[in-house]
Amino acid sequence: MDAQLVALYHRHVAAAYDRQLRLGDFLEREAGGAAWHYQASTAALSFGPAVKFQAHDLGAHAAAGNTWRWSWHGTQATFSAAARDLQGAVVRLGERLRVAALSAPGAFEVGPVLGDELAPIAAHVFGLVASGELGYQGYYTMPYQSGRYTVLLRDDRLRAEEPNPVARVAAIFPQVLTGFPILDHRAALLGYLAYYGVAPTTDGPAVVAAGSGTEALRAEFDDLNRMTNLTGTVQGHG
Repeated sequence: MDAQLVALYHRHVAAAYDRQLRLGDFLEREAGGAAWHYQASTAALSFGPAVKFQAHDLGAHAAAGNTWRWSWHGTQATFSAAARDLQGAVVRLGERLRVAALSAPGAFEVGPVLGDELAPIAAHVFGLVASGELGYQGYYTMPYQSGRYTVLLRDDRLRAEEPNPVARVAAIFPQVLTGFPILDHRAALLGYLAYYGVAPTTDGPAVVAAGSGTEALRAEFDDLNRMTNLTGTVQGHG
């Protein structure tokens, strides 16, 4: 298992889940449940006639063989300027962070890279890591006959100012723990707080606290970094 890649996953997983909730709210409001359609040649992901996103093809997870392939190494790769830019950004990210999987040529097995718990959701892992590290507003996965495609979303409509970040973290973080496999609860919470620019206080590995008064949370963890208790307010969360 690539420990650095798994650490990146924990850094971004909660914020990515948060953004996915906002994306779902946006689609429900603006697209009314319309089905998706993706056109790789124009990097366009649409939901009915009303909603269209700029969506850059990242890659695909194939259930058969449990492999991941970056889009620029696929037989159907479209080498647009956007595709070349994304390829360069992902490869440079892998070199800077020393994560070999980010610059791997061809398809590779995800089990040895992500481990047994994260390998089944490889389409989400690579989507949330790449979108978080490269400053995209989100990602989207789409099923195909033997797996899932992942695209990264660029759209200012998906940006959101959060008036009560600590309250939102207190409300959403328990959902994150049930929505994704989280191996290190403490790292995931610290990454989530950092996403909102919140500097917590910590008491060794056991306690993370942020905010004060009606805008506060306190999380406690065991010696395996599993959360054992979370107290906080959800009042006024966005």
